[in-house]
Amino acid sequence: MTHEEFLEKFQDVLQTEEPLGMDTVLEDLVEWDSLARMATVAFLDSDFGVGATFEDFAGMRTVADVARKAGVAS
Repeated sequence: MTHEEFLEKFQDVLQTEEPLGMDTVLEDLVEWDSLARMATVAFLDSDFGVGATFEDFAGMRTVADVARKAGVAS
């Protein structure tokens, strides 16, 4: 999956109209709440086979951090 494909899918997961970039700060997104975190856990599991916990999000600041967890960003 390319970065662009990841960004498009993650934007759908977050149900946001705001364009996302790899440098987008998660906490700056109005949609970044506990439900968005749960949806992100499900997204990582279903699309990438990667398990994530809420504790993992403590170290995730940007969209690139989520992409790295998914194995998309280098």
